[in-house]
Amino acid sequence: AEGKAVIVISSELPELLGICDRIYTLAEGRITAEVPIDQATPELLMQYMTKEKD
Repeated sequence: AEGKAVIVISSELPELLGICDRIYTLAEGRITAEVPIDQATPELLMQYMTKEKD
């Protein structure tokens, strides 16, 4: 609300799902997806974390 952000880096999906508003996934050093928290599931995040961006 104040225009501030915190970057959280973690491989613990429950932690990310509990504290983030938006999650970016990486695979092989590249961003593979931007997922809003209301659409994020562990299964979807793992899918994006194990493939390269289309």
